[in-house]
Amino acid sequence: MLNFSFSTVLMALLASSILVGLIAIVFLRNNTLACAGYKLLGVIVGLVVIRLVFPFELPFTTNVPLPPIMSKIVAFIRKPQIPILNVALSIWNVFEIIWIIGVIFNAVRYIMQYRRAYDHIIKYGHDQTKDIRYKTILDAICMQHNRNNNFRIVELPSMNIPVIYGLKNPYIILPNGLSVSEEQMYYILYHEAMHYFQHDFLIKSIIRFFSIVYWWNPAFNILYNQANTLLEMHIDEIITHSDEDITDTYAECLLYMKKNSLKQTSQPMFDFLKKESCFLVQSQDKDFKRRLVILLQDFAVSKKICMGITLIVLITAVYMTSYLFILEADYRRPQFVEEAILIPNEDTTYLIQDDASHYEVYINGIYTETIDSLEGYPNGIKIYNKKGELIHEN
Repeated sequence: MLNFSFSTVLMALLASSILVGLIAIVFLRNNTLACAGYKLLGVIVGLVVIRLVFPFELPFTTNVPLPPIMSKIVAFIRKPQIPILNVALSIWNVFEIIWIIGVIFNAVRYIMQYRRAYDHIIKYGHDQTKDIRYKTILDAICMQHNRNNNFRIVELPSMNIPVIYGLKNPYIILPNGLSVSEEQMYYILYHEAMHYFQHDFLIKSIIRFFSIVYWWNPAFNILYNQANTLLEMHIDEIITHSDEDITDTYAECLLYMKKNSLKQTSQPMFDFLKKESCFLVQSQDKDFKRRLVILLQDFAVSKKICMGITLIVLITAVYMTSYLFILEADYRRPQFVEEAILIPNEDTTYLIQDDASHYEVYINGIYTETIDSLEGYPNGIKIYNKKGELIHEN
């Protein structure tokens, strides 16, 4: 039976944070990143998302008791002790309430910013969809990939980089008055079109969703930024096909657009648009350099294999361990404490019932054991559900 609890959420967060940290370590050095490759790192990002979607205890999971001090902390967090409207809430219940409020607030703010950016594009953008310069190139790109040309081309004042925006009706947004050669324009439009064909905007939206849900954990903002870079690397490889001539020309285009973006300044409101869209070049110098390293440098196969095996072993160990074992509070008083202290009664004892009709026993605020039956326990002991609501008295 699947079980959702404080411990399962804790384990999912620990495993996901370790995997995010592992990606961050790889990102620290360009050589390490190049040897690992964006594909394997993309797999890690996918596993992080899956682990967050499924924070449950499985039938074959083994409970591992936490050390006494940590068990005391967990027991204190889960003890109903905060009276609100005739209901005793635990610190964990209060955190759940704050968590939900934060999710709603951040989701509403995101939707409002998304709509504001979309309205700004409609209001101030100059529609150039029928411009022969853009239409000819996009028609050729779409024909090459057996797709319909559903793109809208918009030139937007005070925008300093090309981006593609929109999940269903994509807008390719170009800086107003962008002066580039026909070949450079081809790579610019090809890059943005491939983001749409590869569903990158949807992928970013899914990862953004989890960063909103887990708004209090900074690891997921890091994950979002890392995913951005990996998606750009993926498109770079699709366009170049590891062909040296195409790679050199494409890299020159990236450098030109990077320099061009530095000469112009964009309005602060475009920060959201650039962050939430898919783009040709990035503002962060480190991320841009990493893309060029992946494009232009070639590392020995032996190094790539060694890095790949190391990461696969670490990923498998972390991921499997997070499902095979669950950390549970299991504090018991030392043997020298008088047995009378541990005798359950209505004044010192309360129970918390879980979804599987098991009862966690707390004596003097300390977790002692989990039981299946109330046989042997005296009348008058209060029983709470996981939300801290009093169910009944034994």
